Amino acid sequence: MRNPVACVSCRSAKQRCIHEDGPPCERCKQSGRADGCSFPAPGTSAIHRRPKRPRPLSGDAAERPTCPTATSTSARTSTSTPLQGRSDLPTGTHAAIHASPNAASSSLLDGLDPFALLTDEVKNSYLRCSYKWSFHHTPTLLLKMRDRTLEPWMAWAMLALAIRFVKDPPPPFVSQTEASNAYAAHARQMLQQDLETPSISRVQALLMLTGHDWGAGNGRRAWIYLGMAIRLVEVMDLTHEMDTPRGHVPTRDEFIEAEVRRRTAWTCFLMDSLLSGGKGRKRSLTAADMLIQLPCEREPFVFGEPTSTPQLDNAQRMSSASLPVGEIGIIGYSMRAANVWGKVARWACSEDVKSELPWSSSSQFTQLIHELEAWKSSLPHRLQYDLFTLHSHNAVEQGQAYCYMHCIHFMSYMFLHRAYLPVLGPQQNGAGAEETPNSYDEHRDMWRQWEKSSRKELCKDAVIVLDMLEEMRTFGVYFLRGLVPWIGFTIYTAVGAMLYAFHFPTGEDDPRWREKARRSVIQGCTFLKEMKTQWPMAETWFDTIRRMQAYYRSVLGQDGPASPEERQALRHAMIDYGALQPSPVQKPADTSRGVDVPMASSTLSTAPTPNGYSADFPWDTPPAIPPLEADETFHLDTFNMTNEELEAMMINATQDFWASFPGEVGVAY
Repeated sequence: MRNPVACVSCRSAKQRCIHEDGPPCERCKQSGRADGCSFPAPGTSAIHRRPKRPRPLSGDAAERPTCPTATSTSARTSTSTPLQGRSDLPTGTHAAIHASPNAASSSLLDGLDPFALLTDEVKNSYLRCSYKWSFHHTPTLLLKMRDRTLEPWMAWAMLALAIRFVKDPPPPFVSQTEASNAYAAHARQMLQQDLETPSISRVQALLMLTGHDWGAGNGRRAWIYLGMAIRLVEVMDLTHEMDTPRGHVPTRDEFIEAEVRRRTAWTCFLMDSLLSGGKGRKRSLTAADMLIQLPCEREPFVFGEPTSTPQLDNAQRMSSASLPVGEIGIIGYSMRAANVWGKVARWACSEDVKSELPWSSSSQFTQLIHELEAWKSSLPHRLQYDLFTLHSHNAVEQGQAYCYMHCIHFMSYMFLHRAYLPVLGPQQNGAGAEETPNSYDEHRDMWRQWEKSSRKELCKDAVIVLDMLEEMRTFGVYFLRGLVPWIGFTIYTAVGAMLYAFHFPTGEDDPRWREKARRSVIQGCTFLKEMKTQWPMAETWFDTIRRMQAYYRSVLGQDGPASPEERQALRHAMIDYGALQPSPVQKPADTSRGVDVPMASSTLSTAPTPNGYSADFPWDTPPAIPPLEADETFHLDTFNMTNEELEAMMINATQDFWASFPGEVGVAY
């Protein structure tokens, strides 16, 4: 049901606005902008139909002088005061920022010294995530911040990423997320003033803003800014080594400069691979494009010790034969894992999933599994995954990078196997049996065996991820604040798989495993709730899990399997997720997604479940997972929904999980 009054954001975007007669509306809540949701005062609708350009905050603000240029901002002295020290803020500024931080930030932050905001707490928060932005030469970065010679757009981009982790939001912002969005908007404005001038710092800032937007749920903008960064990389030829005379040994400064160039290009490749997949989201940078050596280990980079490392395909450059051969370290192995993930993402939404026999030696599934196993076996002993090594890496302050690298690996395995996991219980086979019945009939026994083994492998990987989460939580809040959104997405994927396995057990499941699955799901959801305070995207992940749980509980009360039409829709969700999630490159559909669903009040019933999955558990079966957020009451009459609308909404609840790829959840238009 469309409410008569729409919020500012929905009105400007001409989108459906569903709310309970007050902010936040469902669209702003799902896109991580609940704090910024506001309703215009009566009689002001014409203002919100104006073109999107900076508007004055008030009558006083309209008379403020023209903002200084980026050059003058970078040259500002230490006498500039931070935001909390300014007394010249016009009346109504605080309310305007709260209502629309992106629009207000232009006039508010112009003339402000970003270096005054780079406190020790902010710097430390940023450095905890530096494994994601591996292009920084840390000693040089710290010197530039001290001397105030860092490019202003870099300073604002760093603030956008790091301010979310500080204890208290900087005044006048009411939350860290609000401040982060305002800083990011200001960095974007500064970059857009001269984006056609290629520079390393502009590429780096675009990549940092891409990470900010993805974590904030703005997947479309993240994809666009990533594309801009890639084009600058290509213009600057960063995917090729710099020309040097044969046998020339670079100086310390020359090596650091060359390594910064390489790492900037490799970060582009990493993010392009991780956010790829689905309709219109092909990788722009492939392995064949990366004709540069992989990043070396951290210490040679920090100390400026020239080192030669292999390329992505393990080849060694001839011109670097005079340099000592070094190890590639966690960052280099992360690039190789991301390269495999890029292939998995393309496979998962291709026609090959439903046309090939996965157990065949010639199938893409088998080839990708072999690539993942080869990557795993190539790791040195200290980088192999186990909980003891996780603790060891945490002790030397690289635990987050270690988890990040392995999460890329675990995600690849889970996406490969979840493609064959039926969504409502075993339905012939997961590879589109409704579309290829002859293939299924011909290999019926093989498919049934494959379904069991694939489900087992998926659950095994999900357990490993959630065990890793359990250990990470013991490291404390500072460790958890250093986790980037990809780690959260991996945990979200593992929680969804375990939630399915818990509600649809098989006779082969150990009851003790089901108790562990129950605890892991609850713990994983608790983590996602906590993570959303730093990365708003996690709020959509949590909400999707919550609605999916309600749907599974309702399915268990049915007296028959899902219809072929439902199974077909769920299958298409895994292939063509652009039809269900707003895609960065597809026209958004006008749907009523985001409406909550009723929580089933009963525990798991003993009614028959789809295709032989029995809910008649032994007496020592662990209790059901309690409805998440059970304290939030659902009022059906609030939305005045028909039975058909409710049924479609509940099916979409589980589709949201099976359809999700990185960058697709919580995309805001």
